[in-house]
Amino acid sequence: MHNTPLNQLLDRLIAVAEDLSMGRYGKYDDIFELTKSGQYPPLIARFAESFGMMAVKVEAREYRLEQIIEELRATELQLRTAREQLARENSSLKKNLRRSFPFSSILGTSPQIRELIGKAERIADSRLSVIITGETGTGKELFAKAIHFNSPRSAKPFVAVNCSAIPETIFESEMFGIEKGVATGVEARIGKIQQAQGGTLFLDEVGEMPLQLQAKLLRVLEERTLERVGSRTAIPVDLRIIAATNRDLTKEIAKGSFREDLYYRLNGVTLRIPPLRERKGDIDLIARQFLEKWGRSCGRPPMRIAKEALERLRGYTWPGNVRELDNEIERAVALAYGDTITMTDLSDPLQQQTTLPAAGGKSLLKDSEKQLIEQALKEAKGNKTQAAERLGMSREGLRKKLKRLGME
Repeated sequence: MHNTPLNQLLDRLIAVAEDLSMGRYGKYDDIFELTKSGQYPPLIARFAESFGMMAVKVEAREYRLEQIIEELRATELQLRTAREQLARENSSLKKNLRRSFPFSSILGTSPQIRELIGKAERIADSRLSVIITGETGTGKELFAKAIHFNSPRSAKPFVAVNCSAIPETIFESEMFGIEKGVATGVEARIGKIQQAQGGTLFLDEVGEMPLQLQAKLLRVLEERTLERVGSRTAIPVDLRIIAATNRDLTKEIAKGSFREDLYYRLNGVTLRIPPLRERKGDIDLIARQFLEKWGRSCGRPPMRIAKEALERLRGYTWPGNVRELDNEIERAVALAYGDTITMTDLSDPLQQQTTLPAAGGKSLLKDSEKQLIEQALKEAKGNKTQAAERLGMSREGLRKKLKRLGME
C-alpha cells in the first residue's frame, strides 16, 4: 500500500514541502513527470502540478529577495562610504572657511581698523548680538563672517539675508518658513532663521526690514522659538544675530520706522566700520591687494600702479568704499595695455574728481554716489539688474537708493 503511485506522489510532495520549510530548494521536475504518467485521478494530478508551480515560484521569489538584499547591502556600503567622504569634505570645508575668513583677511593698518578688528576678535567667542554699521561697500559682511568663523558656532551655518532685496510680500515666508498648502501649489519649506540653526543669521540692511516683521523677529529672539507661516507649532531656535546697516538706527527709531525694543535686543555691541575716505592710509595696501588678485585672475604678469594714478586713488571720495575700489582695480587691470595702471586706465569719476573738500563734503559725496550710479546705468544700457550687479547690490537695493537720491 505504501508503494502505490499515489503514496509515492504524496511522499514527494511532503519532501518538497519540508525542503521549502527548511529553506532548501531543488528540482521539482519529477513532480511534473509523475503527473504526466496519467495514473492519478485528475484532481490529484492538478493539485500536484499546482503545488509544483508554487514551489518554483517560492524559489524564484526567494532568489530575487536574496538579490535585493545583496543590492541593499551594496547600496548601504556605498552610502556609508559617501557619508564618511562627505563628513571628511565637510570638515575640510569648515577648516578652509576658517582659514578663508581670519581677522587677518580684513585689510587695513589704520588705527581705526586695527582697533575694530581687536574688538571683533574679543566678542567672537561670546553670545552677544552684534550691529555692524557703515556705508555701503565698507565690508560689513566680511566682518560678520570673520566673527562667525572664529567663534564656537563656526561649524554651523552662516546664513546671510539681504533685507533690502526681499519683497515685503514674501518677507515673512522667506524668514520664518511656510507650511504646505497655505496657498495653492505652495510646498513646505524652512525659512532663513531655521536654516541658521546653531549658527549665525546675518541680517544685512536690517533697517529695511518691514515693521511687522520686526515685531515677529523680536518675539523669536525673546522666546527662542518660531512658527512657520500657516502653522501653530513652536520650533526651538538657537542662533546668533549679526545685523548690519548703513542707516542711523536711532534716527529710524525717532521716525518710527524701526522698533526701539528690537534695536536694544540686537545691540549687544556695535562695530562702526569707517568709510574709505576716513582711512586714506589704507588705500595703497587695499589697492595693491586687489591688483594682485585681479592680475592673477586675468593671467597678467605682476603689475604696478603709476604714481599719478595712485595719488588719484588716494584723493578720491570713494562713495562705494572698498567695493568700489575693488571694481575700479578690476576694470583698470582689464583695460591696461602693459604692466602699469595709468591715469587713462581709471574710470571717469576718478579722472574728474580728486579730493573731498572739508566744506560741503556730504553734498559732494552724494554727488559722487549719483555719478557712480549714473555710470553703472550707462554701462548697463539702462538695465537696473545689471547696474546693481556692477555696484555690488541687489536690484531692490538700487531701486531704494535711486529713490533716496531723487533719481527716480
